[in-house]
Amino acid sequence: MVRFGVALAALACMAVPAMAQESTEQLKKELQELRAEVEGLKAVNQTKEIPAQGKIDANAMAADDNPVMTLFKGTKLSGFVDVGYEFSFNKLNTNRIANNVGPLQNGTGATANPVRIFDNRDNSFYMHEAHLQLERLASKDMIVGYHIELAAGHDPGLYDNAQFDLQEGWIQIIAPVGSGLDIRAGKMATLAGYEVLENVNNMNYSRGMLFGLIQPFTHTGVRVAYGMGGSNNDMVTFTLGFNNGLNAGTTDRFADDDHGKAVEFQVAVKPVKDVLVALTMITGNDTASGTNTTTAEHFYLFDIVAAYTMDKLTVGLNVDFASAQQGLGAVNARTPFSGLALYGKYAWTDAMATALRVEYFSDKNGALLGPTVAGDSGTGSRVFEFTLTQEIKVANQLIIRIEFRHDDSNNHDFTRNEKAARGDNTLGFEAIMPF
Repeated sequence: MVRFGVALAALACMAVPAMAQESTEQLKKELQELRAEVEGLKAVNQTKEIPAQGKIDANAMAADDNPVMTLFKGTKLSGFVDVGYEFSFNKLNTNRIANNVGPLQNGTGATANPVRIFDNRDNSFYMHEAHLQLERLASKDMIVGYHIELAAGHDPGLYDNAQFDLQEGWIQIIAPVGSGLDIRAGKMATLAGYEVLENVNNMNYSRGMLFGLIQPFTHTGVRVAYGMGGSNNDMVTFTLGFNNGLNAGTTDRFADDDHGKAVEFQVAVKPVKDVLVALTMITGNDTASGTNTTTAEHFYLFDIVAAYTMDKLTVGLNVDFASAQQGLGAVNARTPFSGLALYGKYAWTDAMATALRVEYFSDKNGALLGPTVAGDSGTGSRVFEFTLTQEIKVANQLIIRIEFRHDDSNNHDFTRNEKAARGDNTLGFEAIMPF
């Protein structure tokens, strides 16, 4: 038995090396197969047809790249739809100024409240505007950019005499001068004013009198801006532009009917992040053309805007002084206009805010308003308005505005029960869906 056990142990010791050798050979074989598989995957990843993990190889993409595709790669698409309803406690008056909404701008309102612009028909629903914006601003990496705004609805029919309109369209170049010289050419929004055409960016539903009766809407020309203090947060920005004037032609809002030109100049100061003060001067010639007797020869506008944004409160100030020689058909007469507007908006929560606008407008020589009946001032109108707007956001996206506005004049510029009145009260409802 002892001899048998010794023999068995000897056989076991001889089998262990044989098994270890067999296991090593198997591991070597599997390692070779794994290496071959890895090499095969590398070969597949180098082809254009099957990019690795769905990512296009940079070298493969470069062969098909071109400047146009590079430009559109950074394009931002946005817009909004703006609808509303306006109810007047009196009756919105018919504008006595044909083919016009203001001395220095280009509307065509045939039936309009004399101090109201886009909400100019009482007891009416409005499809104010469907707006689409495409933008790719220039930068140091891509020195060429562009901006396009397309608008359709009731509002473009007033400010550009078209139900479908190119509201803005310009190209941009950043010239390598200092920190960068911003050059833009095309149709651009005016530099003047606190309010803008895109009502989603305003505090109130209705537009103010300074916006509607004094300030122009757009200009077609070239504009150059230079900022000092850093490209992302310029403390002082100087802007100089030359354009066709007030975009007030009878048929063509882009060309210049009378070949008169205007110059614009602005100094914008931003001493700290949330404070802005801008001084703007626009002056030029825009003589009457065809049936349009509302344009202004030898006009000027001096505009001051100040804004301050705190945690939940935003306040703004807008002051205007304007004058037009031979304006509104008054031959060889200078027609001065002036006004002041105060703005305030407080956000109670992320979904609720209240806005207030208090405004004064002076039509000193009566070129736009009054007197209309016996007993009026005998000169132009002085109109005061205040607007209270409650804003509610639904699902943090849809903007609902409910607004009460009171207009009051020293002359009978409004109507009540088919009779001349000195004021008007309106209740407005607006819904804006941005995207």
